[in-house]
Amino acid sequence: MIRYLIEEERRLSRDLWEEAFPEDSRSFDDYYFSEKIKENRILALCADEEVLSPSSIESMIQLNPYAIQAGPLVWKADYLVGVATRKNRRHRGYMRQLLVRMMGDMRREGMPFCFLMPAAEAIYRPFGFTYIFDQPRWSLKENGLTRKNAAEMIGETAGWMNRWMKERYQVFSLRDEAYVSMLLAETASENGVLEALYLDGRLVGVQSIWGLEKREQRLLYAEDGLLKQEGEPRPAIMARIISPEEFVKAVGRKPLKEGGEEETEISLFLEDPLIPENQGLWTWHLTQNGSRLEKADEENLRRSFDGGAADGTQKPEILRLTITELTGWLFGYEIPKAAEPWAGLVQPLQGVFLDEVV
Repeated sequence: MIRYLIEEERRLSRDLWEEAFPEDSRSFDDYYFSEKIKENRILALCADEEVLSPSSIESMIQLNPYAIQAGPLVWKADYLVGVATRKNRRHRGYMRQLLVRMMGDMRREGMPFCFLMPAAEAIYRPFGFTYIFDQPRWSLKENGLTRKNAAEMIGETAGWMNRWMKERYQVFSLRDEAYVSMLLAETASENGVLEALYLDGRLVGVQSIWGLEKREQRLLYAEDGLLKQEGEPRPAIMARIISPEEFVKAVGRKPLKEGGEEETEISLFLEDPLIPENQGLWTWHLTQNGSRLEKADEENLRRSFDGGAADGTQKPEILRLTITELTGWLFGYEIPKAAEPWAGLVQPLQGVFLDEVV
């Protein structure tokens, strides 16, 4: 039986979490199951028992909600964590059942996309996920900065982080006081601290170091002149578009020369075998202020592939993409080969920064 756990059942998923992720510290798990499950959803495949017990949760996906700035829009998107199946229940297709159910539910909600940090890329590729964000590795060029515990200035820290993101990226998780408070609890769970960095009395960065045994940098944001890149960025976050007609609202047409068309149309055939509502022929209307998708009717679809356009004279040129290719392209990560002839028309989102851990 697949269902969402009700509020009082969510803590029962800790048993499966600890089995699947033994590398997590007890203090981190205590934080997660006291704080994060207050706001998340857990979709689980459970044994058919009258009263749910920890052992009867056989497979799960935890959906943690985030407010995402995407160009001019703000979206609610779920970050998938705790994707796990009991060792003695693996290779039975449980996770596929959960992912298909989850994506169908998200589609009905109109969620533009969802994202995750994969344990292995190969697990999620068959479900339409693709990389959209490479994690940069930075260090401070100088250590002569004044440091202050961000817990003493949560509002100021949140405001600075948002401004720093907006100056550099189009896609990121919005920071507010609740976000920073949760981040403080997260880092504290492994003996970490979140610090505001000052130079000449001016807030210029935020840094966190954590780890019970091995100390690691959890995050570092600072003005450009203070950052030094340490090696190449590493692929970190994968995503999947769920509702393309919602997603394209944040994507526009590149500026055309004076006298060009105010609106451009593209015939898009989208392949998405896991979300039937997405599969098929769309008309994509683009302007410099955004875009919209309309599903083409069956007659247009038949004519398009039988050799005639809607007026019966000429077969239209059709852009054919998988949902994976569309996701990578519209997040500005990679232009699919099939989309190259249209790359001069479409302005995808520029700059993704999603560095959440849970």
